[in-house]
Amino acid sequence: MSTQHSHAQRTPYGSYGFVTDAFYPIPDELRVLLSNLDGLEEATYRIWPTPDPSASVVHPNAVVEVYLEALGTADAMTIRVRQPDPHGTLRLYTVGRPGAHAGSPVTIPIGPGQATLVSPNEVFGLDEAAAIFYTYYLTNAVAQPYQLRETNPEDVFRVPLPWSHAESFNGGEYRYLTGRGKSIPEHLSEILHEADGKRRYTYSIWRMTNPDDLRDHDGYFIQAGGSARQLTIEFAVPAAEGSGRLFTLGHRGTPAGEPTVLIPINSKRAVRVFSNEVFTADEAAAIFDTYYRTGEIPDTYTRRELDLSTELSEPR
Repeated sequence: MSTQHSHAQRTPYGSYGFVTDAFYPIPDELRVLLSNLDGLEEATYRIWPTPDPSASVVHPNAVVEVYLEALGTADAMTIRVRQPDPHGTLRLYTVGRPGAHAGSPVTIPIGPGQATLVSPNEVFGLDEAAAIFYTYYLTNAVAQPYQLRETNPEDVFRVPLPWSHAESFNGGEYRYLTGRGKSIPEHLSEILHEADGKRRYTYSIWRMTNPDDLRDHDGYFIQAGGSARQLTIEFAVPAAEGSGRLFTLGHRGTPAGEPTVLIPINSKRAVRVFSNEVFTADEAAAIFDTYYRTGEIPDTYTRRELDLSTELSEPR
């Protein structure tokens, strides 16, 4: 027997699903999700009537024509609704309490590097926002006596990012390096200790040059691969001709012979390093923290330049 879902949602942390009472009654569920808004990484919560109540999944790429969304923080958010105007044209409106739009505009952060200006009567706290969302859940409309003002795209503007670096896991999964509620040294240590050579292979950080494309960097980055007990660390620098140079870091000393330690960097490939080029997660975390703060690698470590014209990895 299929379950009927009247509304779908995109949560503040970016997942898609249905609005359900699986964990809390619907009013409480809406309030809990709205409470996660932080204006930066988790800045938007949206719900909409699902076109197929019997569907089993919500597709992220599906076109959503009408919706209710909150943007900002749990303490101060703006609410917008997209719905047809009296002539049937879809428009985006900002929700406000009744009365004139008086007073100085309020700045609401609505995501990394973005903010919007709204009137004081268009700023809502958690409890009032949750009530507006629950009414929409029941009726697919914003309750009276709230009023709607067509949203002006020019009210959105750029603001400086509070973060300087980006991070990547397993060669993908790009994120702003924020610490995720922890200090940066704690975050770096936690991530590097999670490396297991099976699911978490590689971790990289770099100073951002384009906040709209986290893959961009200036040629400098640091990356680690392997497991928490055995990590290889590589450091990249730009070259004069623009091609870039890559170095493997090591402890001081000159091992004899050829590299013998095999470090996994994905499910099929591994790199071979010298025994003095193997680091623990604790050592790696200290090196990553130094790079994050200074852009440099401590002088206590050696650098062995890699030949980028050759295959650097081998089958596991």
